[in-house]
Amino acid sequence: MNGQGIANTPNALSKLEVAATVVSPTGWTGLAEAAERTAGEMNEQGISNTLHALGLLPAAAAQLSPSARKQLEAAAERTAPNMTSEGRWMTLPGCEKLKLKTPSVLSE
Repeated sequence: MNGQGIANTPNALSKLEVAATVVSPTGWTGLAEAAERTAGEMNEQGISNTLHALGLLPAAAAQLSPSARKQLEAAAERTAPNMTSEGRWMTLPGCEKLKLKTPSVLSE
C-alpha cells in the first residue's frame, strides 16, 4: 500500500468503531509499521488524516515505535506549511494525543 492507502486505513477505522475493535494487536502493529514506512511520501492531507486517526485509536497509537513517532513528526513538520485549515485542525490534536512535537509553523 502507498502512503495514501495507509492514511486512509486508520482514518476509516477511526470512524468505524466496530471495525476498529476487531483489529488484532498484530494488525495495529502492521499499520504502525506501514505508517512509519510511508510517512516520508505522505502529502499534507495524508499526514493530517493519519495523525488525527491515530490520536483517536489508542490501540494503534500504542504500537507506534519511537522511530515511527520521529517519522510522523518529521512528516508533519515537512507538510504543515501547505496544510489547509482542516488539516491543521486535525494535526494539532493528533500531535497532542500522540505526544508528538507540534510542527513549528502551527505553534506560531
